[in-house]
Amino acid sequence: MNHLIVFLLAIAWCFGLNEGLVCSTGNPRCNNACLLNTLEFRNELTPGNILKVNCTSNRNEDKGHHDVTFGNSFRFFVNENGDNRIVWRCHLRQGPNMEHFLELWRAYRGAYASRCGQLRSWIARVDGVHLLRNDEHKGHQHHWIT
Repeated sequence: MNHLIVFLLAIAWCFGLNEGLVCSTGNPRCNNACLLNTLEFRNELTPGNILKVNCTSNRNEDKGHHDVTFGNSFRFFVNENGDNRIVWRCHLRQGPNMEHFLELWRAYRGAYASRCGQLRSWIARVDGVHLLRNDEHKGHQHHWIT
């Protein structure tokens, strides 16, 4: 009986150590595991122009407000697991007085079956917002609203 308890504790300990493991591109501990999906916002506006990003999901998740400086990006991992499809909606603002804005109602929409390693990169430029889906350029998607 004591051996069983020790065995169960050892198993629980092993699972506990891997719980915080984030499987993303470049993590050698993941091997062939399902890579997490990523939602990214890149600021390619003009030097000195800040991109403000705020994202919320239909599962009441909120990533908070983020200021993305020129040449940088804000990204987070998306978990598609769950009973219903996850949808991330993101509000973007830019300009000297933050007068240009855009509401991305479907910045990321999960599939009915969980996927691995999906990447959605929204690129903010002066002419509007462009999309890269899994490194495939989908072109200009939206104009800024004033």
